[in-house]
Amino acid sequence: MRLRPRVEIHLHLEGSVTRRRVATLWERRDAGMPSDPAALYRHSSFPEFLVHFAQVTRLLRHPQDLACVASDLCRHLKHQGVAAAEVFFSPVIFMRRGIPFLEMLEAIEEAVERERDRGGPCVAWILDGVRQWGPAALETHLECARSAPGRILGIGMGGDERSVPASEFADLFAQARKMGLRTVAHAGEFEGPRSVWEAVELLGAERVGHGIRASEDPALLRMLRRRSVPLEVCPTSNLRTRVVGRWRDHPLPALVQARLRVTVNSDDPALFRTSLVSELRALDTRFHLPLRAIQRIEEEGIRASFLAPSSKKELLARLSASRAEARRIATLIPRRKRDGTRAQTLSGSSEGRVASRERLRWNRLGEEFWKRTKLRWKSR
Repeated sequence: MRLRPRVEIHLHLEGSVTRRRVATLWERRDAGMPSDPAALYRHSSFPEFLVHFAQVTRLLRHPQDLACVASDLCRHLKHQGVAAAEVFFSPVIFMRRGIPFLEMLEAIEEAVERERDRGGPCVAWILDGVRQWGPAALETHLECARSAPGRILGIGMGGDERSVPASEFADLFAQARKMGLRTVAHAGEFEGPRSVWEAVELLGAERVGHGIRASEDPALLRMLRRRSVPLEVCPTSNLRTRVVGRWRDHPLPALVQARLRVTVNSDDPALFRTSLVSELRALDTRFHLPLRAIQRIEEEGIRASFLAPSSKKELLARLSASRAEARRIATLIPRRKRDGTRAQTLSGSSEGRVASRERLRWNRLGEEFWKRTKLRWKSR
C-alpha cells in the first residue's frame, strides 16, 4: 500500500541528490570530477563512495539547491508511504564554502513545509558530523543547534570510522545530551565490533547506524539486546559499498535471529539506487524472512524513532489499519487458476476495477489524514 505509514530513521539529505537533479547542476562541476555524472552513482568501495558523496555536495552551492534536494526527497518519501523521516544533514560541509547555516536551515524547512501541504512527510533533522574532520566539525554542529533552538532533533557522526578515535568525540556527545539533543552514531559498518562498543559505551549513542559487524561478537549482541539499542541497518548500502560482497553474506538475518531491534533504511537512496520500500521488499526476496519478522522490522522503524509516544501510537494504529485494508482489498483481486492462468486480466475484470477503486479511495483518505496530522518528536 503506497500510503502505509512508515518511518525512516537513517537517510542522508546529501545522499538523496538524484541523477536528474545532478544533470541540472552538472555545468558547475570542477576539474576533478568525472565527465559522466553517472559515474557518481557507481561505487567499487566505501572510500570511493565517500569521494562520490563529496563530489555531489560540491554541486550544491546555494541554500536553494539544498531546498530543491529536500523537496525531491519529500516527494520520494511520500510515494513510499513514509509519514515521518529523521534525516541526516551535514551543514559543516557547506559552511566551509561560505553558506550560512541558518540560511540553509530556513531553505530546507520551507521546502519540507511546502511538501507537507501536499501530503508529504514530517521531517526532523539530525546534524551529522564528518568523523574524519575531527571534533572541531562536530562542535560546529553543536553551535548550529544552539543557534536554532527547537529546530534540530539531534546529532550524529558518520564518515570514516577508522579516521579518528571515538573517545575524542565523547565530551561533545555529552554536551549534546545536556542540550536536549538525541544522539546517534554510525558504527560497525566497515569497522569491526569494537566500533559499536565505543559508539554505545563511549558516545552514549541511542541508536547505532548500520551496526552489522556486531554479528561477529556474541558479547556485543547480548549487550545490545539487554540495552535495547536499535540498529539502523541499510542492506543495499552495504552491498553498493562492498562492505558485504553478496546478499547471502549479509548478517541481517543473524541480527534478527539474535532478537535485536533491527530496522531497515535506505541510507543514501539516490546514490545507492534504492528506497525504503526496496529495503523492505528485500527482507522477503533476498533474506526470505517470514512475514511476521518483516512486519516487526517495519514496526520497529516507528518504535525506534525519536517521535513522541503519542505519535508512535498513532502511527502503529494506522499501520495496523492499513494492513487490514490491504488484506480486504486483496480479497477483491481474482485468484490465479490452478494451471497458472487468470480467468480475466486484472484490469478487465469487474473485481479488478473494484480493487483499483478501493486502493485509490484508501490512498486519498490516507493523504488527507497526513495533511491534517502533525507528528511530534521528543527531545531528551
